Parts: sequence; structure tokens; C-alpha cells
Amino acid sequence: MERKTTKHRQYTIEEKNEIVEMYLSGETGGHTTLAKDLDVSESVVKRWIDQYREFGTTVDRRGKASKKDTPNKGRPKKAVRLEDMSKEELIEHINMLEDIKKVAAYLKQQKKNTR
Repeated sequence: MERKTTKHRQYTIEEKNEIVEMYLSGETGGHTTLAKDLDVSESVVKRWIDQYREFGTTVDRRGKASKKDTPNKGRPKKAVRLEDMSKEELIEHINMLEDIKKVAAYLKQQKKNTR
């Protein structure tokens, strides 16, 4: 099966640092030209430059995210405040929780039956 998209080249930290140093020394055009030459997006080149300026090197964070590093990753959870709900909303919320429990019990039973 053929890939629908092209896979971009992955650069090592050393290569990224060299590219940023060339940019900062003025050897290349702007970051737009550099991005076109490297076949990467402008935002990637800007990120490398920002990282280099902040840390003195580019940072490879692929596969290293943790809950400690990114505690608010993903969609924020909507807090359910029972005190603020009307009687009807409370009943609806309790019914929804009961439905979830029923589905979970059913799925658990199905899992036992397939073994």
C-alpha cells in the first residue's frame, strides 16, 4: 500500500543546531527561505530558533511528555458541581451515572463470556 503523504526527514539535534547557527549568523535567508529549503514548515524553524535562544540548543521532546511536564494537556474537564444543579439536573445526572454503571457491568460480563 502506498503512503498518501510524504514523510519528512527527521533532523538530529546537532543538525538543528547547525541550521539555527547558520540562520543566526546570516548565512541563510530568513526563516521562510530556510523552511522552504529544508522542506519543513516555518513554525518548525521558528520553534528551533526559539529553543536555541532559550536553552542554547534545540530540544527534542518527542516521546518524552509526561503529566508533570504537561499537566493540562487535552481538553479541560468540566467540573460538575452538584450544589449548583437544580433538582431536575441532579436526577438527570444520577440517571446518566446509573446508565454508565449498567453499560460497564454489561461489558464486563461480555468480556467474561468471550474467554
